Amino acid sequence: MTLEEIRREIEKDYPILFRKMEYVAHDMNKALSKTDKLKGVERYFDYCSKYKNQWIYRICFTQKKIEFENMLLFHNGKGHAAICVSADMELIYHTGHFFQRFNERCNLGLKTIPDIIRAYMRENKEYEMKELVEVEPGIFKIFGLIKSGIILGMQNANLKLFKLNTFISNNMLSKNQNELKLMMLDVLEKYKHTSGLLN
Repeated sequence: MTLEEIRREIEKDYPILFRKMEYVAHDMNKALSKTDKLKGVERYFDYCSKYKNQWIYRICFTQKKIEFENMLLFHNGKGHAAICVSADMELIYHTGHFFQRFNERCNLGLKTIPDIIRAYMRENKEYEMKELVEVEPGIFKIFGLIKSGIILGMQNANLKLFKLNTFISNNMLSKNQNELKLMMLDVLEKYKHTSGLLN
């Protein structure tokens, strides 16, 4: 599928997906004890939409609120990847390579993409990406921080697309800041010409 086809599929699915998550959260709320809610509870669910799109979603009860998170599983012709949407309706595209490196470098030993995605969602509750350098007008090398390491990717501002290409674990971050920045820029150099592609 093209980028615009993906957007259309997500726009069709989102209202139904959110109703589904709300129904499931309502049932969870009734079934959970007050003690469970105070401690915090999270559950992961698989959902195939009426348009045959495969989603993984997370519902988390904390002391103060209920959190929802979701990812669309996507096959790009080479392998599985996953897409989520920011509050500004930007697509955040995680390549299969990204999940492979996350699994390997965190020593998770997981065998399936859905299991790796759940482990990643468990750790990464929100996205905060920083620009490293603008390589072309509107195209940036970016990084983000999560508990176990650094996310590296590209941002195509014109397409409202973040493409997360790879992951560096904390145990690889023994270099000083200048060396680390040079290493990250070098890793990202090979991805800059694919910033608008879903592969």
